[in-house]
Amino acid sequence: MLKRLHPFARSSRPGIYGGLALMLLAGAVELLQPWPVKWLVDHVLGRHPVAPGLARWLPSLGSDSLPRGAITVCLAVLAFALTHKLIHFFSQLLILRAGEQIVFELRCRAFDQLQRLSLAYHDKTRVGESLYRVAYDAHAAQTLLASVIVPIATGGVMLCGILTIMVRIDLTMTLITLAAAPLFFLTITVFGRRIEAGSRRYHENETTLVTALQEALVSIRAIQTFTMESAFGIRFRGLADASCRTHQQLMRQQLLFSGLVGVAMAAGTAGVIWVGAERVQAGHLLAGDVLVFLAYLGMLYQPVNAFCQSTNALKSASAQLQRIFEVMDAVPAIVDSPTARAPDRVVGTLEFDHVSFAYSPDQPILQDLTFVVPPKSVVAVVGRSGAGKTTIASLLTRSYDPTQGAIRLDGNDLRSLKVNWLRLQFSVVLQDPILFAGSIGDNIAVGKPGASREEIQHAAQRAQIHEDILGFAAGYDTQLGDRGVNLSGGQRQRLSIARALLKNAPILVLDEPTSALDPQTESDLMRCLDELMAGRTTFIIAHRMTTVARARQILVLDEGRLVESGSHEELMKHGRLYPRIYDTYRTATPLNQLGIAVTELQPA
Repeated sequence: MLKRLHPFARSSRPGIYGGLALMLLAGAVELLQPWPVKWLVDHVLGRHPVAPGLARWLPSLGSDSLPRGAITVCLAVLAFALTHKLIHFFSQLLILRAGEQIVFELRCRAFDQLQRLSLAYHDKTRVGESLYRVAYDAHAAQTLLASVIVPIATGGVMLCGILTIMVRIDLTMTLITLAAAPLFFLTITVFGRRIEAGSRRYHENETTLVTALQEALVSIRAIQTFTMESAFGIRFRGLADASCRTHQQLMRQQLLFSGLVGVAMAAGTAGVIWVGAERVQAGHLLAGDVLVFLAYLGMLYQPVNAFCQSTNALKSASAQLQRIFEVMDAVPAIVDSPTARAPDRVVGTLEFDHVSFAYSPDQPILQDLTFVVPPKSVVAVVGRSGAGKTTIASLLTRSYDPTQGAIRLDGNDLRSLKVNWLRLQFSVVLQDPILFAGSIGDNIAVGKPGASREEIQHAAQRAQIHEDILGFAAGYDTQLGDRGVNLSGGQRQRLSIARALLKNAPILVLDEPTSALDPQTESDLMRCLDELMAGRTTFIIAHRMTTVARARQILVLDEGRLVESGSHEELMKHGRLYPRIYDTYRTATPLNQLGIAVTELQPA
């Protein structure tokens, strides 16, 4: 995990190194803190002679005045404590800033990776799961730095310093102290794997919980409309209960781990007190020596305990970081080839050459499609629900690649073109308009970043939405609610059409472009679309026959196969499936206006 995190810590290295250096300095000051106790017991209260070196720095310790000696000890305690706390404060500040910077880099890189990953990845991954990994699991990097790396680095130096001092005080008591070490290592070995596994289960349950919450909030209108609050509440409580139980199991393991560490520390302390008392009685040590040794013993157990606690943090952080690196390691299905090109111009000829597509081997969607779309022509794709019409639009913009065959633009296989360049050549109006947080003007400008207000308004006028926008108090600066909830369905559709008009790409894909519009607005809008389609290669995927009949060429799909093609007149005269689809959806138009999806209707 340290190796994987290393690239994300480049900008944080000064803070990490500076924090570690100050932490070591704070540790050195902390090593001095037990000595004032010895000075008080041995020299101020016990009247034992003061060593010459110490007497030069603190002459009042050897004076006959008890208050002067006690005041010197008190001042020494305060000086050591104040110095230690100040250094520790600044070291922690640097470490925390460095950790936050690593989390920032990790989150941004994970977010960029999620945007690069193809739709095939997102189709298989729940939104809540991706959200939890980026928003929460990334914090494990800071945990690893602040609760593992720093305690181990500083604790190791402190351990060496403390053991050196303890050996100089008394070797026998030091050996007794070290006798408890095997119990520490045994505890770490036994509980380490359990804590890591428990931590991973807990975060997986938390991911499921967040996903359920996200789905419920997104679908809150449907939940309330169908009075499903109770069912969703029961489901959420079940997931929350599973998460709580997993967390309790994890905490039990961690508490048991800490308890065993505490028992080992107490056993070592008891042994030192017993031996220390005997050696003071035998005259080998002063009482102050035993008190200082016990103080260092407590300090010794601090880094040892920190090592054990770091094991908890390490296992938990490793489980979380492994989850976010799974996102980093995911390979995008749609990438530029090493020889990908970006042609200087686009004529607009599109060719499907024996194209087949399947989301999985047992789920074929398109089968052996072959057709050519001449440049600047209008093509409509019709068929029953599930025939694969919308999939064609996804293949054109390389949201997916064909399972077999090839799609060509002006004779170039789409896989030989740069992905970003290719998508810039398409203006797409989706069946379900996608709106972003921000103003109405900003949402239209998605089609052309940096567009002027005049360009945005002109596109809105052509899409028949300008007057509606002016009806809002803030006009084009009106902030949209979640997914444009403060707009009607028709307004959202027309706004997305304005976005496509503003982009002005050479190829136009209209996926159910008028599905949410009333007949009058549709009629007005189609005149704008006729103007936009002129001189552009256009794909229309629609059920409204008034839209389809405008196409020069109509492709009829049935169960993923191209079964008929031709003009509206030709298909009505010679076609077998198209006339039935036409009659069904023409009579179904009023139902569509009532909110009943015509895609759900089957031909009689």
